[in-house]
Amino acid sequence: MLILKFNTLSAHDLFAIERRLLRWQNRRPSISLTLNVLDYGRTDIYGHLLGLFAELHVLDALDISPSQLLDFFIDVDTTYLNAPYHSFYHAVDIVTMLYYMLIELEAEQYLSRLDIAVLLLAALCHDAGHPGYNNLYQVNFKTELASRYSNTSVLESYSVDITRKLLHRHKLLKNLGTGQSSSSISSSWSEDTFCDAIENLILSTDMVYHYELQEQLGLLEDLLTTSDEEQDDDDDDAYYSWDDDFELEEEHRRSLSRILLHAADISNTVRPWPISKQWSDLIVQEFFQQGDVEKAAGLEVSPGMDRDQSTQPNISLKFGDFVVQPYFEALAALLPSARIFLNTLAENRCEWERLKDCPQPCCSISTERQFPSSLLPPQPIPNPSGRRVSVAAGMVVIPEDRPTSTIRKRQRSSLMLNGGHRHHRRPLGLRSASHSGTAPDTRRRIPIHWASADLLKPIVFESSSPMLYHPQDKHMLRQIV
Repeated sequence: MLILKFNTLSAHDLFAIERRLLRWQNRRPSISLTLNVLDYGRTDIYGHLLGLFAELHVLDALDISPSQLLDFFIDVDTTYLNAPYHSFYHAVDIVTMLYYMLIELEAEQYLSRLDIAVLLLAALCHDAGHPGYNNLYQVNFKTELASRYSNTSVLESYSVDITRKLLHRHKLLKNLGTGQSSSSISSSWSEDTFCDAIENLILSTDMVYHYELQEQLGLLEDLLTTSDEEQDDDDDDAYYSWDDDFELEEEHRRSLSRILLHAADISNTVRPWPISKQWSDLIVQEFFQQGDVEKAAGLEVSPGMDRDQSTQPNISLKFGDFVVQPYFEALAALLPSARIFLNTLAENRCEWERLKDCPQPCCSISTERQFPSSLLPPQPIPNPSGRRVSVAAGMVVIPEDRPTSTIRKRQRSSLMLNGGHRHHRRPLGLRSASHSGTAPDTRRRIPIHWASADLLKPIVFESSSPMLYHPQDKHMLRQIV
């Protein structure tokens, strides 16, 4: 039975949420790329989230009950404002995509249960408080938020503060260290380190770190590939025995978590066309609303946000060509099963090219907030040479001398992550973080030096708008003109 401490839901709603959670516990539903959270009502969303978190052992790792987590979800929901794209549904979609990457791409084997708990909580809260106007808007309009955070990762920093307050309010980390864990890694976690890890992940969703994360993808692949080559020199007995002796170091697990979160955050273009198009409609609505406000204030309109100059197909094609494709090529080099995203991206590109010749208006949804205004945080007030491309998560400045694809010609990683191969080659020197047992102190460590910020000259800025999209209110449509 679900019992809430800080919020109130009807007995009917609580029953519906619990029923969906029980479906997860009795038979794990298959999560595919065709799952569209925009089709879910609020109770379905809450039950869906509880199922995902339970299936990935987050409740066990934190030693919390489904009731505690549901109470937290509802409070997180109230912090998301009435933005067409940057709504609670966007956050749930990112969590769902991360589940797909962890399970279907088998990235889960490299992270501990607490790593996954950090990743999912950061994903759910990463745009909390986002007003629908990006960092560039905040800075140009000299908003209170921009002043508070010194014009640096303004909205991400605001989301971090909201997240810390909610974690403290719900005491989700009170039992940290006492929950079930399959790895001795958990002993190094404290409430402070857990919150700091969430902060690190949320701040990394600022598009200013896009190229840095792309570089780290290459470095992590090089690490795994080098380890595989060294393993090839060992005999077969050693090949299957080293899993007990090595583990993925904390630095590398955190890097992988940042990489996966960013991939999920920019994944709309690599979803099946009907879903990708629906999210694009919401993104364009936010873009044009910000552009209208900038134009009315006599400011230069942000790239891609002038409804009189930009079109939805061109915005989407630039995003796919200059941002998404190079990043997911790098991800597929690390996790080969991720090539499915590139195939879908190519299919969607054909659809956008087709729409360039016969443009169609896109729909937006206007609806009233489900929660009393007293539950909402203070309304935030809407950051910064090369080609500028506005994207849902912000704006990317692409250096003029940077090629469209930055993937180096590397030897293909021999990590076998396809579902049909149950016996994986794990790289020498790396053990699954979720592996049970304690590795001996003599385990081998492979040093790696990550790219510094000087290697990335991009970007920063995000976008969003003031209306919350509630799929259950689909009857309220209006056309963007």
